Amino acid sequence: MHKRAKLWIGSGIFCVLMLLASSWYAVTYNDSRLVVPMDFASYTFQVNDLPMIFSVFLTCIYILALFTALMLHAYNMRRQQAKSNTTRKLNPKLGLLGFLGFLGFGGFWTYSVDGSVFPFVFFLFFGFFGFYYEGKMSATFMDERFRENAVRANLKASNITLSILSITLILFCQGKLFANLEYTLIALLITLSLALALRIFLAEYLLYRYDHDDLAEEGRE
Repeated sequence: MHKRAKLWIGSGIFCVLMLLASSWYAVTYNDSRLVVPMDFASYTFQVNDLPMIFSVFLTCIYILALFTALMLHAYNMRRQQAKSNTTRKLNPKLGLLGFLGFLGFGGFWTYSVDGSVFPFVFFLFFGFFGFYYEGKMSATFMDERFRENAVRANLKASNITLSILSITLILFCQGKLFANLEYTLIALLITLSLALALRIFLAEYLLYRYDHDDLAEEGRE
């Protein structure tokens, strides 16, 4: 598991470095093609475009593979957790995957290039920082106290997220942000992604805090 996590993190760093290197090459030697906004309706392929095309394609494949692997892993661990009555075993270093959330900033670039806003969804990956706290509670026996804390943590995280979303909807429904409907929708997408990421992170953080606070109180008694 530790080696697999290193492989995923290393692959992600490699993809980011490839994007940075190909962007530098495009700006320096290819008239900034595929980096600055351009008219794709009249786009014609050039050999010098290959580094940027390859790095973007490789990054998309990595993100798709990572998402699939995480979903399969979560499914398998949930089944194992239900059978053993203990929390799933997780390496706290998986919390480093939360840094993938910074890929969401790429949405500002893609929007200026071709109007694409999908990368903003990657802000959701900030929620993966919660893996750190979940890893700290690996293989914990889920007794009645632990289950009550889990319910408390999930309820509070959900309430906070719902409050943020409610305030966001009220503010954005008042009118166009910066007198532009597109900017309003982008801001709404970003806020929604960040709110869901906060929900994922808070559920694990609060459970970790509640559980350790209870253990500390029992130790003092």
